[in-house]
Amino acid sequence: MNSRKLAFVTVGVLHEPVGSERVQGFVDRIPAVYGAADQTPGFVARSFRDPTTWEHTWGKPILPRCFDYQVENDRIALTLSLWDDLESVAAFAYAGPHGEALTKSKEWFVGHDLPDYAAWWVEDGHTMTFQEGADKVDALYVNGPTPAAFNFANPFDVNGEPCRLDRNRVKAKQLAR
Repeated sequence: MNSRKLAFVTVGVLHEPVGSERVQGFVDRIPAVYGAADQTPGFVARSFRDPTTWEHTWGKPILPRCFDYQVENDRIALTLSLWDDLESVAAFAYAGPHGEALTKSKEWFVGHDLPDYAAWWVEDGHTMTFQEGADKVDALYVNGPTPAAFNFANPFDVNGEPCRLDRNRVKAKQLAR
């Protein structure tokens, strides 16, 4: 069994603060999206965000430096999670409630030319922080995909070698939910 896990961070800046009508569709989908993650084979753990307080269980969200925004915490949408492999997170991200929410992201999030997410491998049992996630997004922005921080288009395996996303494994995991 793999002794490493895939760490995954997502980042976005909402058009308006949580509580505004414009972003309510995003907030309303949080429980279903979390539930879908929980049901995806290969999901390990994540920071929970309370949609009423906007606080995370794994610490204070930190916006990457490349996001040169001066915004309040209630406009920052970050996730931090652990997965067994890249195919597991891809199965979750592009199908079900999260896949549906992605189709509406322009309604809720400020557009930009920055990474929306970053992935990297960590030792099993590693305690992640939002600072680490922000640093990985910044590294992806500055350096492009490397074994230290990568994306679905240019992934790296647990040994730091370039690899390809196995689309058949992604589909199998989507069907297994």
